[in-house]
Amino acid sequence: MVLGEEKMNIGSRIANLRKTKNLSQQELANQLFVSDKTISSWEKNRTEPSLELISKMSEIFSCAISYLMYGDAVRNDIETEIKIKLLEKDWKNLNLFFQKEAKFMNENKQIDTYFQPTYRNFVNEEKIKSQEKISEWLRIGKRGNTLILNYKKWYDNYCDEYEVEIDNDKNLQKIFTVLEIEKLVVVEKTRKTYFYLDKYEVALDSVKDLGYFIEIEVKKYDKKPMQEYDALLRVAKDLNLNLDCIDKRGYPYYLIENKYKKD
Repeated sequence: MVLGEEKMNIGSRIANLRKTKNLSQQELANQLFVSDKTISSWEKNRTEPSLELISKMSEIFSCAISYLMYGDAVRNDIETEIKIKLLEKDWKNLNLFFQKEAKFMNENKQIDTYFQPTYRNFVNEEKIKSQEKISEWLRIGKRGNTLILNYKKWYDNYCDEYEVEIDNDKNLQKIFTVLEIEKLVVVEKTRKTYFYLDKYEVALDSVKDLGYFIEIEVKKYDKKPMQEYDALLRVAKDLNLNLDCIDKRGYPYYLIENKYKKD
């Protein structure tokens, strides 16, 4: 995000982010398969892009979809979400529900590689055996042709989150080696994403070797994080999700757990 933009409208944010990427209106138009006049119309707030095109621009600009849409209503350094494991039939039924009741954003394959400093021990066999909650994760996420370095520090029901785009993963791997940051596990998933109630990003995940999950994340903050979490629980309850099955460990935890069981 570019500092000082918080009060801008969607057209201004598109223009500002386009310029930070050193793209002309025609170059952005070419990537989106629209005309440069369409880009100009967005930036002058005569028209607005569809959610599908906003999603594509978020990948081009390496920013959150919700930032493009809402700007100052977004908390980019805090994440408030819940994740629940599903049966396959429930996953399919939820897909049908959101196709009718929410805005489809995209479907893509995501590959996340998790790391930890050997001297920090985010996770080890002892923590896995005791089922201790892992409060920190460091990962490199592959989103299309974009690589994003992400760090999360979890508290009770929300986390601090920081991320940056990587343009040279080979050099980053060399830095990790020098700093004794080791690879833990790779999570591969297919994700269908919807925008629900003009506030929540819903991800329906099919995770290799783990099964099916739903993840609901607050994307427009109107309240404090804990109040947003309470509202999020009410949304999940309205969707008939089993709140007793909320997962607070994450995909890498279970893959590492499976690895230790095999060993």
